[in-house]
Amino acid sequence: MSVKVLYLVKYENDQKAAMLSSETMRERAAIHRKAIADFGGVPIAQYATFGEYDMVYIYEMPDNAHLAANLHLTDSYGLAKYSKAIVLMSNEEMTESMAIAANTKTGYSPAT
Repeated sequence: MSVKVLYLVKYENDQKAAMLSSETMRERAAIHRKAIADFGGVPIAQYATFGEYDMVYIYEMPDNAHLAANLHLTDSYGLAKYSKAIVLMSNEEMTESMAIAANTKTGYSPAT
């Protein structure tokens, strides 16, 4: 099973300052692509943004354990002020999950 993920990152201000002052530091996307590949992942797309986040990545990982390992490593360096990883599902997977929810008998109910 592979996992597709949308990863959003806002860099720490000192990291952005380093990117402004160093041409080699500016190419963070290449560094992220390598880190994704190091964990068996495949980069799909990456975009620079402005506003709440600085970069957006879409990539595929072999499974949740490899995704979590990649995120643990990137978080451990403290380069990001904050980040968000969102697991993506295809329309077919979403339709299947809705069918499972509709057809699963359970005692779960809203709090009253």
